[in-house]
Amino acid sequence: MFLGKVVGTVWSTKKVENLRNLRMLLVHPVNLKKKTNEDLVVVADVVGAGVGEMVICAYGHAARMAVGQDKDISIEAAVVGIVDELEAGPDYRGDRPDDAGKED
Repeated sequence: MFLGKVVGTVWSTKKVENLRNLRMLLVHPVNLKKKTNEDLVVVADVVGAGVGEMVICAYGHAARMAVGQDKDISIEAAVVGIVDELEAGPDYRGDRPDDAGKED
């Protein structure tokens, strides 16, 4: 799984049959410092996420399960939750000084 920010919607008029009723979003993966990575990911949306929202995305089998299919669907990633709030300790937020925890 990964966290990401929804940055857009993907529209496609021609697609395989098993994608016909799926909404696709463009998601920018982020780290816990909320800095974006360079790559964008196209994900199926089954929870109704919108542009600007932070989301939880799943890959592979977990993504296919989220859309109600455990196989035979042409997706690799799906939104499985919308983030209301993030809470992480200073080691993960980047608040810790470079020398914290070092002994003199």
